[in-house]
Amino acid sequence: MNLAKHRETYYAIVIVLLALFALAAIFYARGFKPNFRTGRITHTGLIVADSIPTGAQVFIDDRLTSATNTNIAFLEPKTYKVKIAKDGYTTWEKEIDVKADLATEINALLFPLAPQISPLTTTGANSPTLSPDGGKIVYGVSGINGGAYILPVADGLLAFRQSTKLIARNTTAFDFSTAQFVWGPDSKQLIARFPKNDGTVTANLMLDSDTSDQPLRDVTASLTATISDWQQQINTSAQTLAVLAPDEIKSATQAATPASPSPSAQPSPAASNQLPATSYQLPSLINYYPTGLTFSPDEEKVLYIDKNGKHHVYDVKAKKQYTLPDFSDLENITWFPDSAHLVVAQKNQISIMESDGANKMAVYSGKFDYGFVFAHPSGSKLIILTTLTQSEGTPDNLYAINLK
Repeated sequence: MNLAKHRETYYAIVIVLLALFALAAIFYARGFKPNFRTGRITHTGLIVADSIPTGAQVFIDDRLTSATNTNIAFLEPKTYKVKIAKDGYTTWEKEIDVKADLATEINALLFPLAPQISPLTTTGANSPTLSPDGGKIVYGVSGINGGAYILPVADGLLAFRQSTKLIARNTTAFDFSTAQFVWGPDSKQLIARFPKNDGTVTANLMLDSDTSDQPLRDVTASLTATISDWQQQINTSAQTLAVLAPDEIKSATQAATPASPSPSAQPSPAASNQLPATSYQLPSLINYYPTGLTFSPDEEKVLYIDKNGKHHVYDVKAKKQYTLPDFSDLENITWFPDSAHLVVAQKNQISIMESDGANKMAVYSGKFDYGFVFAHPSGSKLIILTTLTQSEGTPDNLYAINLK
C-alpha cells in the first residue's frame, strides 16, 4: 500500500519536473535569459548572421563571437558594433540594433580584395551601349571584318565570346566603330547614328539585335516618329512604376537631374551628375528615366537625386528614406542585381555599397572609360570599358571584374 502511494508521488514529481523543463525550454527558445544578479528573467534578442562567401568571422563589439551562417542568441537588447571579416575579402561593419524577442538578420556581401580581371573583347569595343533590360551590349568594331556586334550578358564558361554576334558589317559608307547606338524600349531594336565632327548626323540605321549580318536600312526620314513612339512607351512604363513611390518622393525629383542612368543612355553634356560627355556622344534622343526615379530590380527601392543634388534611396516596402554620402568625381551610380546594393563609379575607382549608404567597399581601382560600368545580372562580375594594360592608342575593350 505504501509502495503504491510512493509510486503516485514519484509520478507526480516526474510530471511536474517535465512540465518545468518544457516551460524552461520554451522560454529558452524564445530568448528569455535569467539574470542571477538581479534574480529576474530578462528578454533577449537574436542576430542571424549570413555572408557571401560563407565562413567569415563575426565580431560583436570587437569580440570574436562565431562564424557566419549561424545564430547568435541571448543578446541584451541594445546597439552592437558588428564586424564580419574573412581573409582576402573586404570587411563589413555596421551598428546593429538588437531588439527583445526579435531576430535581426545580417546579410553581408564581401568582395575579393584582388579580383580577377578578364577580357570580354579583344578587337576593340567602341561606344558600348547596354540595352534597357540589361541583357545585351552593342558595340562597334573597326576594320574590314568589323561592324556592329551584340554581346549577350550570359553566364557560363566563355559565354561572352561564344555568343558574340555580328549584326551588321562595316561598309565603305558606314564604319560602326564611329557610330553611336540608341536602344528601343523593347531591347530588340536599336538605331546606329553616324555623327560628323561638327555633331551633325549623316545616317540613322535601324538594326535588329537578333538578326545576324543584316542589310542596312536608313530610317532618318521616320526618325522623329520612331523616337516619339519609343519615348511614349518608356514614359508610360515609368509612370506606371512611379505609382509605387509616395508623392513626396516624386515631387522631390521635380526640376532635379534624373538619377544616374545606366550606360545605355547617352546623356546630354549639360547633365553634370550623369555620365560625362565624350567626343562621340550626342545630345540624348531618349530620356530613359523620365520620372527621375530609378527603381531597384525588385522594384522595392528607388534611387533618385533631389533638387539640391543629393542622392537618396527610398525603401518602398519599409517606408524608409536614406540619404547617401556625397561622392567626389561621381561618374555613375546604378543598382546591383540583389537590390540591396549600389554600384558607385568615381574617377579611377569603383565601389559597391549597401542601399542605405553603409559599407562602401572598393572593388576596383584603376582606369575605366566614359563611366561605363554595370553589374552582370547574376552579381558575379562587373563589366567595364578600359584599355587596362594595352599600349596607348589601342581601342578600349570590355573587361569583367570577377566578384566571387
